[in-house]
Amino acid sequence: MTDHKIRAMIVEDEQEALDLLSGLLESTGLATVVASTIDPFMAVDLLSLHEPDMLFLDIRMPGMSGFDILNELRKPGTVNPHVVFTTAHDEYALKAFDYAAFDYLLKPIDPDRLRETLQRFRQNGKKDIAERTDSLLGNDKILIFRGVTGVTFIDTEDVVYITADGNYSNFHFVSGRVETVTALLGTVEIHLGKQFFRTGRSCIVNTQYLSRIDMKQQHCVFIRDNREYRCEISRDKIKQLMDRMKSRFPDV
Repeated sequence: MTDHKIRAMIVEDEQEALDLLSGLLESTGLATVVASTIDPFMAVDLLSLHEPDMLFLDIRMPGMSGFDILNELRKPGTVNPHVVFTTAHDEYALKAFDYAAFDYLLKPIDPDRLRETLQRFRQNGKKDIAERTDSLLGNDKILIFRGVTGVTFIDTEDVVYITADGNYSNFHFVSGRVETVTALLGTVEIHLGKQFFRTGRSCIVNTQYLSRIDMKQQHCVFIRDNREYRCEISRDKIKQLMDRMKSRFPDV
């Protein structure tokens, strides 16, 4: 995109919330608010009039929800702005991405998180609605889980291994970061690609990062950027993993 400011529109059910978000957007220097309203029934007309790049949309509003507004926008001849949901309720996250939302911001909105959203929009540029839907719903490398403090997005390409922690699962990333999600390891396993292998009751590994199998200590060993990671593997699973790796590298 060019360096022109992002044209933003806000739909909130409370004036105080609208004014706060408007101030946050303007203060980034990346966006300008071209329209706003606390009346959801005016939203579609304002969108058609101003044609903003991004729509910051509350979900819970009296008489008409944010999803109702988007249903109206799906009609032929209406505008299709990039939608960022703004809400205090994280239970709507999965439904929001069914609507091909560009982002989902939990209130109170963090200024740095907002700036990150705007910068990502400028870097990615404008895409049509079909392409946005495909990128969000057709990308099986991105998983969405409920995390400890909100909604967590997992890019499986960056996951080295995953460990069970009671009713939770811990994703261990290449960077060393760990994300905890409120899902059993068996539930996580269902959504993973073929490069992942269940080594036992408590661990799943990404075979793309596998460096060696320590037969003596029964560990899978990963080395990435001078970091070493280890994950337990049961004895009966070692042969299965070896067979899996040999099928990918027949000469081994």
